[in-house]
Amino acid sequence: MPGFVRGTARGPQALVTLLARVALLAAVLLPAALVDESRGADGDAPVFHDGKSVVRVVIGDARSLRAALALADDVLTHRLAVGPVDLVVPSERVALLGKAGLAPEVLVADLGPVLRADFARRAARGEGGEGGVAGGGFFADFRTNDEINAWLDGLATAHPGLASVFTIGTSLEGRPIRGVRITAAPEGSPGVLFNGTQHAREWGATMTTLAVADALVSGYGSDARVTALLSRAWIDVIPVVNPDGYQHAWSVDRLWRKNRRDNGDGTFGVDLNRNWAFEWGGGGASTVTSDATYRGPAPFSEPESAAMRDYFVAHPELAGHIDFHAYSQLVLHPWGYTAVPPANDAAFQALGDEMRDSIARTTGASYIAGPIASTLYVASGSAVDHAWGAHGVPSWTIEVRDRGAYGFVMPQSEIAPCIAENVAAALDLADATVDAAVIRLAGMAPAVAAAGEPVPFEAGVHALRGALVEGGVRLRARTAPSGAFGSFPASALGDGRFAFAVPAAPCGATTEWYLEADATVGGAVRTAPLPRDPLATFSTESVETAGVFGDTFETALGWTVGAAGDTATAGLWTRDEPVGTLAQPENDSPDAGLRCYITGNALPGQGIGVADVDGGATTLVSPVFDGSDPGTWISYERWYSNDRGSAPNADSMPVSVSSDGGATWTLLEDVVENANAWVRREFRVADFVAPGAALRVRFVARDLGAGSIVEAGVDDFRVVVRSCPPIAADLDGDGVVGGTDLAALLSGWGGSGAADLDGSGTVDAADLAVLLAAWGAVQGG
Repeated sequence: MPGFVRGTARGPQALVTLLARVALLAAVLLPAALVDESRGADGDAPVFHDGKSVVRVVIGDARSLRAALALADDVLTHRLAVGPVDLVVPSERVALLGKAGLAPEVLVADLGPVLRADFARRAARGEGGEGGVAGGGFFADFRTNDEINAWLDGLATAHPGLASVFTIGTSLEGRPIRGVRITAAPEGSPGVLFNGTQHAREWGATMTTLAVADALVSGYGSDARVTALLSRAWIDVIPVVNPDGYQHAWSVDRLWRKNRRDNGDGTFGVDLNRNWAFEWGGGGASTVTSDATYRGPAPFSEPESAAMRDYFVAHPELAGHIDFHAYSQLVLHPWGYTAVPPANDAAFQALGDEMRDSIARTTGASYIAGPIASTLYVASGSAVDHAWGAHGVPSWTIEVRDRGAYGFVMPQSEIAPCIAENVAAALDLADATVDAAVIRLAGMAPAVAAAGEPVPFEAGVHALRGALVEGGVRLRARTAPSGAFGSFPASALGDGRFAFAVPAAPCGATTEWYLEADATVGGAVRTAPLPRDPLATFSTESVETAGVFGDTFETALGWTVGAAGDTATAGLWTRDEPVGTLAQPENDSPDAGLRCYITGNALPGQGIGVADVDGGATTLVSPVFDGSDPGTWISYERWYSNDRGSAPNADSMPVSVSSDGGATWTLLEDVVENANAWVRREFRVADFVAPGAALRVRFVARDLGAGSIVEAGVDDFRVVVRSCPPIAADLDGDGVVGGTDLAALLSGWGGSGAADLDGSGTVDAADLAVLLAAWGAVQGG
């Protein structure tokens, strides 16, 4: 099915300072500029928006935003700020955008064929069956109201002790608003709510909430994290808050947003997410009935929003909430009604960042986390603000895929990655809000330590509900593999930051550890490494490190650009001081000089697509170095960006290692993480290839999707050997000083050789004393 083909965004970064004032202007102008949604009843003929184009303009200042909104029938991009914005415009107005200096980029010349094809495909599939669904399965396609309700009933029937269906109310046209509760927790436990489809056209959000329910029931009993969650909390999922609007989007107008209120003046619909009571009627909510953001005549005037109001009142034990929407790839927290942050903004931001990072780890997709008003636009009367402002429930909006390539008409192929990444985020939200606090390491967990030295690091610890107990933040550690965990208090640094240290350990020892905090609500909270097993620990190995090779790329040390099969026509690897764009770094990695290897280099002020990778692959290969020691490790800083342009997330950067000089290669990682930041990675060579004296590493940046914006970088490359010296008294080489070593010493008594531990030339009582002092020592432990 054709989609909204996304073009290349252009424009310098200097305009970013205008973002806040443009967002506020958008809040004022947006309601009066949107489409007249006065179309009629569900029995009407489908609306295909014939003769309307989808265009992208780049907002640079308040004047350009004012002109864009004045000419648009609808705004598809949620993020109304400096940068690209997608508009629905009658075709005859496209030229007017050009005359206004907005240089419109036409993404879809005529919406009619796109929406007709979508409607025809769904009609051919049939509402009740799997016919025409590629690959089969419930999540292979979008689902109607009837299919969703049948699936909810089936879920409860298949899991009678775990899942039960409920109804919170009835829509304006008499459709039930249904959900499913999933839990194995005792009565009185805290709960979490995931809901979607307040806006009828946001079908990616619909499928995401359903996928959360599916992941919970399928994971209980088999996934340690899900099992632990459902054993201490209940989870409610309400996939369609707006069933009337959703039905209208299926049968009449695919781009319908509001509910189906007859406003009595020839227009239809109230925006349910402007109809909540907390700060109702402020910025970003319209009083004009035909506007997309029409707030309604009064707070909770609509039966759908009133049913949600009653749900929150009935569940004071609710601990967390996500209201899923589409599109723009955003993780948003209060406030929406004002740009002034809430009192616990640091806690909101920490958990938002955690969800953002989980999304990136899952699929590589890049989401932006921040407050609604300053990240998106001012929007009053929203579910998220009401949940937090009226009930004290930590609440987020997640805007799922994508950033405009398809807009609301998401193809079936995008469902699977969309739900995978957002289920990961939903589990983060549930764990943290049920526990009432979030603990977030400031960087990677320290995997190695210098023998005999502690490893300092920082983490943020924030209460989401209640407060942290003073002096109640600590590191718990023990020497693996057994023994009791000791407690090591953290030092408060302010603003929710704490200093920790993994305790010193002898060479070869492995320290198991985790972080723990006491909160006034929820009790003790602890960290858990991936894959989030609640009882898992981090581990740090104490070693001695010797450098083999290090390169910060300030001088040429023998790296090679280019390999057989490279076809890139632009953006080839080059060693240079980077010039920043929206996709490329402005500086090399911290503390690594000035230069790095990057893919192309634009001149200052040039656009994002001037020097990125185009036309295929470009290869960077290291010189040869000795990797024959089993303790050889490789580490590097890498930059990767592939979340912009007309094919976002379409490519990856494989990083490979060879121990035979490049004759054969083994994959270290295939980078899909659009961090748009320097990320440090390290690998033990022996975990991938047999140790060898001709070690090389290869980075391949590639543009395989037409219209992708691909930028990559490599810096601060190191090869080191991490090991522990052998124990002299381990005469038999079995790694332990014990009885067989004593026997070997006694058998050599009076002579010389390996048992001469003190180097005196004779095996005697002094050597026996050395062995007994080392008795029980373990190599590597």
